[in-house]
This record gives sequence, C-alpha cells and structure tokens, in this order.
Amino acid sequence: MRIKSDRQILNLIGFGTAISLLGDATLYTVLPEPTIAAQVGVSLTMVGILLGANRAVRLLLNSPIGILADRLPRRFLLILSLGIGTIANFTYAFGQSFWSILMGRILWGIAWSILWIVGNAAILDISNNKNRGRIRGRYQMWFYIGVAFSSFLGGLLTDLFGFRATMWLTAGLLGATTLLWFFLMPETKKAYASKTEEKKQVAVQTPWKFVISLALPVFISRFISMGILAATAILWLSRFIGNGLEIASVYIPLATITGAFTAFTMLANITSAPLIGHLSDRIGRRWLILGGSALIGGIGLGLMSSHWLPAALIGALLAQVTGGSTEALIPTIAGDHIEKTARGRALGIVYTFGDLGSTLGPPTALGLLNTEVVTIPLIYQLSAILFLGVALFSFLQKTSPTH
Repeated sequence: MRIKSDRQILNLIGFGTAISLLGDATLYTVLPEPTIAAQVGVSLTMVGILLGANRAVRLLLNSPIGILADRLPRRFLLILSLGIGTIANFTYAFGQSFWSILMGRILWGIAWSILWIVGNAAILDISNNKNRGRIRGRYQMWFYIGVAFSSFLGGLLTDLFGFRATMWLTAGLLGATTLLWFFLMPETKKAYASKTEEKKQVAVQTPWKFVISLALPVFISRFISMGILAATAILWLSRFIGNGLEIASVYIPLATITGAFTAFTMLANITSAPLIGHLSDRIGRRWLILGGSALIGGIGLGLMSSHWLPAALIGALLAQVTGGSTEALIPTIAGDHIEKTARGRALGIVYTFGDLGSTLGPPTALGLLNTEVVTIPLIYQLSAILFLGVALFSFLQKTSPTH
C-alpha cells in the first residue's frame, strides 16, 4: 500500500537518499587508507581517480537525466536510481581490481544523478509557494544527515568488520530500501494520472537566462564548500594543532581531528537548511535571504583566515551556512518560477554547474598552494570575496515575495 501524505513522501524520499549515501561516503572515508586500498588492488593514485569518477559521469548525464525527469514518471526513476546504486555497492563488495571498482563508481554516478535530480523534482511536486522552502530545506537536512551518519558508520563498520563486509552490508541496506520504495513510493507527478492531460501539455521552453542565474550561486557555493574547504580542511587545522593534539594524556592524530571537525561543521548545514527554508516561506524574499546567507559565509571565510583559533572555528561554522542555504533555496526558487514540465531540465543544468564547481575546487586550491606563493589564509580571503559576490548578485535579483 503506497503512502499518500506529503510529509510521509518527504520522509520516505529523504530516508532513502540518506541510506543511499552509505557506500559512497564509506569509500571517501576509508579508501584513501593505503592498507584498505591494497585490499581492492588499487594504488593511492587510482583512489583519486575512483573517488572523482562519479562526478565526471554526472557532468555528462545531469542534463539528459533532467530531460528524462520531465518525461517519465518520478516513481519509476527513483526506484531505478536505488536499484542501480545497489548494484554499484555490490560491485564495491566483490571488486578485485581498479576496473571493477571504476565500473561501480560509474554506476553510482548514474544512480546519484537520477536520484538527486528526480528526488528534488518530486519534492517540488509535493510543495507549493507557501511551504516549498520548508519542505525543500527538510529534504536538504536529510542529505546532510546522510553524509554525516554514513561517513561515521562507514568508518566504524570498516574498523569492526573490514572493508568488503561493510560494502556487502551497505549493498544489502540499499537493496532493502529499494524494495521499501517499490512498495510505498507513490507517483508525485500528477500529470501522469491522466493520459489526456499529458497529451494536452504544451511544450515549455527552458528559461535559460533564469536557470543560469540559479546555477551560478550553486557553482560558487560548491566550488568553495565542497571543493576548496573540503580539500584544505586538514591543512587548515594543521596550522593550529600541527600533527595532532594531546588531551588528558591521550594523543589524537590530525586525521582523526579532521574527521571530527568535518562532522561538527556539518551540524551548521543540518541546522541552517531547514531554518533558512522555513524563513524564506515566512518572508517570501528568497533571493534576499540567499544573499544574506552568502554574506554570512563570506564573513565566516574571512574569520577562518585568522591566526586566532576561537575566531577561526566560529568562522568555520559560519562558512558552512552558505552551502546549506544555497542547496535549500535554489531548487525552491526554481519551483516557484519554472513550469512543472521544465523543472527536471532546469535542475539538471543547475546541478551540472554544481558538480563542475565541486570538481574544480580541490585542484584549484591545491594547485595554488603548490606554488608556495599562495597561502591558505589568502585562498580563504579570495573565497570570501566570491561569497560576497554571490551576496551582491542575489541582492540584485528581484526581491518580491517568493523570489
């Protein structure tokens, strides 16, 4: 029996999205460890390729999948995404070489592209101008919970049972979630309820100028948050604590502290996404709120460049607000102003820009640092200027209600 409540649909999609991240987050957490990489027959150089392969796939597929999202039922595509994701996790579990794991990463790139674009489109289906920010913010909160929970659980299970056993377990959990969606997931695209209505739909052109205006903040946000900050976190912390920290006669190495720091800063995203979404529903001026959050992020990055640790830690939390707010508000603004029959295409374009930003961020930051002329504080200050640019860009957009 399929569920009907919009709140239940939100939680069902959100739960499945969070569970789907188990395998991917585990790979990012443990595969860079040389002994674990050796278990699957790959070198550290190969690990870098494997971890980035899924993003490369998404750069190519986001736009075509966005078109499919407008033409095919959401239910079918969502279940298909988890099915492909399950196969990807099984591939990680039994893979014995670089090529077998690479195949799994390609499959996961396809699965996530479908899941994230169609999942967001489905969330827009069950919302309206009065509650869209709140509902989209809660879905983003599910994503961040999935990232934090999956990273922690993946590392813990690997330590307890080993890499392959963990991958078998994640594949089983994702397969079970696929079955859960098969039995409970309803169709959210109401146009499919009537074949007559479907035939009468007039083709809607993609509003390119507006979509690009949505894509730019996502590109810069991911370039900084998922790219620069993620790639330099351990180097930034080493400026303050060196190779580790001794607390109560217990020495904690830098890598462990970095993992805990990342999980801690994730709380800012988990908290800010639903709050910002709810605030945008109450006030209605979504671009204005987005600009304010970018301003906060810019201030946070400026504080992160400080040599005083308390100020830098406060800045690290503030810097994360922009990422959570952007991911919550941009799809919400798209839902406010783009016809239902073109939302999939629009989201596909927006997330292509986003994936491009998160892909370019790490090599840009690390490449600048390798010049030995540019320092981490300078990179963060330049990033702060980019966030301030997003703030100005957002303030210049229309600020009437629901904009």
